[in-house]
Amino acid sequence: MAPEGFIQFVWKHRLYSRKSMITTCGQNLEVENPGEQNFHAGPDFFNARIRLDSMIWAGNVEIHRYASDWYKHGHHLDPAYNNVILHVVGDYDTDVTNSRGRRIQTVVPGYHKSLIRRYQVLKNSESWLPCSEYIRDINPRILSHWLASLQTERLIQKCYRLEKILCVPSCNQDEALYMALASGYGLPVNTLPFELLAKGIQYSYLIDHRDSLPDLESILFGHSGMLFPAREKGPYPSFLWSRYKELKDSISEKPLPPYLWKFLRLRPASFPTLRISQFASLIHKGFPLTANILGVDSIAEMEQIFRTGASEYWDGHYLFGKCSPPKPKIPGDQFIATLIINIIVPFLLALDKNGKRSIAGIRAGEILFQLKAESNQIIKNWELFGISANNAMESQALLQLYNVYCKQKLCLDCQIGADLIKTAIHEKK
Repeated sequence: MAPEGFIQFVWKHRLYSRKSMITTCGQNLEVENPGEQNFHAGPDFFNARIRLDSMIWAGNVEIHRYASDWYKHGHHLDPAYNNVILHVVGDYDTDVTNSRGRRIQTVVPGYHKSLIRRYQVLKNSESWLPCSEYIRDINPRILSHWLASLQTERLIQKCYRLEKILCVPSCNQDEALYMALASGYGLPVNTLPFELLAKGIQYSYLIDHRDSLPDLESILFGHSGMLFPAREKGPYPSFLWSRYKELKDSISEKPLPPYLWKFLRLRPASFPTLRISQFASLIHKGFPLTANILGVDSIAEMEQIFRTGASEYWDGHYLFGKCSPPKPKIPGDQFIATLIINIIVPFLLALDKNGKRSIAGIRAGEILFQLKAESNQIIKNWELFGISANNAMESQALLQLYNVYCKQKLCLDCQIGADLIKTAIHEKK
């Protein structure tokens, strides 16, 4: 028995056998328009148009694996389903009626068995890529079009939170960027504590102290919760603790519990101690930041904005009180690129969508085209299947494709998977 999602797929793409389109009441069914798929509450397809014998019907279509699911889901009591003109099912085990008592016409669509076989191959695949057997044969135009859609989808998801922040009257764009960058400096595993750190300290308070890097570090490290256990581990942490005690009365929130910060399995260059100092340095040298970002003429200039190293103490440390070979702790190219892709580009798009800077949306697209493609295991795995990213726009799309569709095996919702299933009808038995 095909699952409900597959029956929806067959209906949406008209993959049914026309000879099978006879309702359980014996009426001939012709589909003029299958309708628009609904991904929210209510019938599965809106505004369908069908012909039953000689009469045209316009309305909604509901799809189930078993006809009796209509009653299990309570549709017979819900007036929202009174405009359903057709019930499409995999197994006809009962007639159904709406809340007015009117019987709903039901059809069990037939389809070529190769379609369900191909779908089952994809769903049951244990490969990193479910369609690994077929992906090299996919039409390049389909792939290109789908990747463009995925990039848009990924950006919309990323800028949604920033749009909400920008809509708050009391929050200006520089404060919104401050909040967003805090989460970016927490990547990959310290996003939550970094966000809590930023929320616990008023942006305006940090701006008031931006001329003093030691003050910024005192405030940020003190509120992070790391400074209290480190206060006796040398002159510098002791100084920061003393200064924090002088400044903390202006901070209403309590310091974070130190256990929130993750160090395990991180490379030392990504330790939150260094990231906090680098973040303080960025505030010290670059804030307010929005005008600077909109004003740069090249990717190199934008990258330079974020090439702010940790303070001098961290040249010889990765942790408070533990010495290490001297080395300036400047953010690496990969971290800066990740920051720009995941924070700056969505921020610019959110600005654009909020009507604050029309140039921002254009700049966001330019950045992704100009930045190099990301280098990570997912992108490397795609290359094994002959699919390479030429820039950050394409690598972001490939990340979205794998994480949202391939990994979850949502092949019916993927344009590549859909095409592979549809073309299975032509395969030899």
